[in-house]
Amino acid sequence: MVRSLETRGIRAASLSRRTGFDLQRSSADQLVRALDGVDALIDCSDAADRTIATFEASARALSLAAGRAGVERIVAVSIVGIDRPGLAKAAYYQGKLAQERGLAAGTVPVTVVRTTQWFGFADQIFPHLPLGGFGRVGLAPRMRMQPVANSAVGDRLARAALDDAPGTRVELAGPEQLMFAELIRRVWRARDVRARVAQVPIPGVPGFADGSLLPGPDAELDTTTIEQWVATGR
Repeated sequence: MVRSLETRGIRAASLSRRTGFDLQRSSADQLVRALDGVDALIDCSDAADRTIATFEASARALSLAAGRAGVERIVAVSIVGIDRPGLAKAAYYQGKLAQERGLAAGTVPVTVVRTTQWFGFADQIFPHLPLGGFGRVGLAPRMRMQPVANSAVGDRLARAALDDAPGTRVELAGPEQLMFAELIRRVWRARDVRARVAQVPIPGVPGFADGSLLPGPDAELDTTTIEQWVATGR
């Protein structure tokens, strides 16, 4: 995302715990000082404990600080489908929905970019054991999705910060629907490694498999394939 902004000639800075910016521990005045001189803020933050309360409280603190610092707009990266009934018992998704609410409670206009799962999700969620020349084997949640390239998300967030009218909401997805297990297999196949994946249903969260994670009819679709993403590394 920073790269996408810099290629447009925009000066961008990354704020994180590594740079002393902490939504849960920093005081309101510290947050305001960190945002001094910022025109647009892109919120890619997470909650360390992943609770709904922390997501919302952190978002409210950020929105309040942004308003005091004179930030003109906030862009939030979120997830497609988090307000659908099938995902009502998925705590992390409800936390992201609370984050949207917390940001919207402030005075700074918020543009929400909801995306489907990223191709990199395959490496984050798939716990596997290496089997030497036999590849990888492991488990994956049973999920129907339409994943998108990480780089496409970064580019879309940059556009939202610079070009979109403040206060809008967009959806972004990749070029094809598939099960999460197939995404994992294709990512590893593109790396010339075989992956054997067993799908595991998630009790109480029908939205993972019933299509709740799929984009709506008005979603923007990026054309980058899984294989192209692996080849470019982004």
